[in-house]
Amino acid sequence: MEKGYTEDLSPAQKGAVEHVEGPLLIIAGAGSGKTRVLTCRVAKLLQMGIAPGRILALTFTNKAAKEMKERISRLAGEDHSRWLWMGTFHSIFARILRSESAFIGFPSSFTIYDKSDSLSSIRACIKELQLDDKLYPASEVQARISRAKNNLLTAAAYAADPSIMEADAASAKSRTADIYRMYAQKCLLSGVMDFDDLLLYTNILFRDVPEVLEKYRARFSHVLVDEYQDTNFAQYLIVKKLALGHRNLCVVGDDAQSIYAFRGARIENILNFRRDFPEAAEYRLEQNYRSTQTIVNAANSVIQRNSERLAKTCFSQGDMGEKIEVIKAYTDREEAYMVVASLLSRQYATHVPYDDFAILYRTNAQSRVLEESLRKRNVPYKIYGGFSFYERAEVKDILAYLRIMVNPRDDEALKRIINLPARGIGDTTLLKLQAAARANQTSMWEQIGQDHLAEFGLKPSAQNKLEEFVALISDTASRQYDIDAYDFALETATRSGYLSEVKNDFSSEGKARLENIEELFNSIKEFTKTGEEEAPLTVHAFLNHVSLITPLEEADDRAEPKVSLMTVHAAKGLEFKYVYMVGLEENLFPSNLSLGSLRELEEERRLFYVGLTRAKVGLSLSYAQTRYRWGKTTGNPPSCFLKEIDARWLNKPIKDEDITEAASYPRPASSRPAVPSRSAASPFPAAPSFPAVSPRFAAPSSPANPDFVAADPGQFTAGQKIEHERFGAGRIVSLEGSHPAERKAVVDFKQYGAKTLLLKYAKMKILE
Repeated sequence: MEKGYTEDLSPAQKGAVEHVEGPLLIIAGAGSGKTRVLTCRVAKLLQMGIAPGRILALTFTNKAAKEMKERISRLAGEDHSRWLWMGTFHSIFARILRSESAFIGFPSSFTIYDKSDSLSSIRACIKELQLDDKLYPASEVQARISRAKNNLLTAAAYAADPSIMEADAASAKSRTADIYRMYAQKCLLSGVMDFDDLLLYTNILFRDVPEVLEKYRARFSHVLVDEYQDTNFAQYLIVKKLALGHRNLCVVGDDAQSIYAFRGARIENILNFRRDFPEAAEYRLEQNYRSTQTIVNAANSVIQRNSERLAKTCFSQGDMGEKIEVIKAYTDREEAYMVVASLLSRQYATHVPYDDFAILYRTNAQSRVLEESLRKRNVPYKIYGGFSFYERAEVKDILAYLRIMVNPRDDEALKRIINLPARGIGDTTLLKLQAAARANQTSMWEQIGQDHLAEFGLKPSAQNKLEEFVALISDTASRQYDIDAYDFALETATRSGYLSEVKNDFSSEGKARLENIEELFNSIKEFTKTGEEEAPLTVHAFLNHVSLITPLEEADDRAEPKVSLMTVHAAKGLEFKYVYMVGLEENLFPSNLSLGSLRELEEERRLFYVGLTRAKVGLSLSYAQTRYRWGKTTGNPPSCFLKEIDARWLNKPIKDEDITEAASYPRPASSRPAVPSRSAASPFPAAPSFPAVSPRFAAPSSPANPDFVAADPGQFTAGQKIEHERFGAGRIVSLEGSHPAERKAVVDFKQYGAKTLLLKYAKMKILE
């Protein structure tokens, strides 16, 4: 055992390491050395003579588990660290389930589905039940089943819950329970589990087989949990059950970094830890060893506005550091240019490698203009945790449609989109069509409609579907030289049915796909404005343009330092010398989807806090006054979070004229624009437009009025004047959703602009 490993710990860190008996809550601020505290704590337990096999340490990533094991190995020796029960929740619970598989009806050799395996199986269930895959998008069904499992609802419990059945019926998805039942049966018969099953069945095992629960309670004398604020209900129950006997439970986390509610994470787990374990000791790791004083102070000034938080004040004893740079741009394209220019200026002045820089954004779709700007300046970059913009599936799908319009003999494009959306042209039909093309040495397109296809096994019904597809493509393609690339691309996406299918997928994946498609159309619109000639720039010219900036094979020299591009969610747990956070505007960050409740807005603020605290030396925050939304210029005021940063820490304050300038542009009232519908004047849609609304700059700071009496949500109608408990007077622009639990209102408030509110949470009264 290495000696003196606690000598240079701070008093709070040392106290957390040495408190080894009884429950313990370690509130660890960003950059406060929590990983070091956890590893030293495990080393302390080993030094006390606790057998390694009696220590259970749960993490959320394999990377975190590996890093902790390596550190413990250096402190305590490999002979000790190798026998620790240390790993992710899923890996540890899979190990337990394999040992106890006989109790739950699975073989010990059960396999585990990843997300794509699970999605494919659910898609097969939908097909076998002869359900409309447009009404039951597989990704949305998968998300519903995942939420059910994380709330410990089996297929039988799901079907027996009246409120769930009522909600499914109201959303026209009453057969979800049948899909869940069939999917669960398929998994059981195949001897497989998905990731959510690992949590569900561990809870079932501990609930239904008390002797197994007692066995593992006796085995683990000490339980440690990292990132406790990210645990969901299922994980919380398992940890609590294992620790209730000896109560030697140590949880480490930061409520200010709880940003995964959309995955089922419950901030209440860390906020209410003392309720479950009243005798728990508490240590607060408040010193930030990562960032300058300026960055830490700025982050504190933002997060202190949250009401759902544990008391702590982070501080840094490092350099004061430079003030935070605020970049104000007129357009999103100018914003990308200014960000890259600032990055290059810093790199030139400091000579640090490119991998010391990160650009963070709220949504993946925002990477497109940044990528293009980086390419123009020959700055190497990598997309962290995602694909390059033009490599994303939905973007490639739309581009494949455009390619087939320009060149019908493009077999790869044809195979990609011939059944997107589903047209009943399956793999069997495609294989036979490919065989005919090979035999006749032609493209697949040229074989469609030929008399000899029957010789290759194609039935008349399959041929009819292929000919309908050809008619659709031919009719649409005939207009490509009459209109510009943007109008033609929008017409293609609409007539094909692809845009409508994505728009009707309300899962988080569906929303991200729609955002990426919107961004693609924005890039096409920008391209059409680059030509100097009077004739419109065609889709053929756009495809040539794209092929130059997205070569089929890009060299990937992994040794070359590169700027990291990623969402703020993906940046959690990482750190960089210099960080750029872009797109800091209302309705983007915070997201328009967060405006339904104060709780959702506070999660967005925590996400902003996470982004700020990734930076060690320099931090830049940027916003654009205008952005493209479906080819139209729209404007939003700067993010309310920018205003919340104490002006002392910024190189220039946010001015009132920044708000009024943005307000002069139309802004979207809804985060999901409707797919344009056809009009009598034209058989094809124009780009959707959005109503102008007044600016919302910051969340109201006034407290809720305890005497405010809200009206019943069922009384509201479009056009009514209302008063909101916090936002004041406004008018209901529109209502959507039929089920009470899902009904939303778009309200234009006099002072704060348009908000989309979930009526079951919004407190409003009718004024007229």
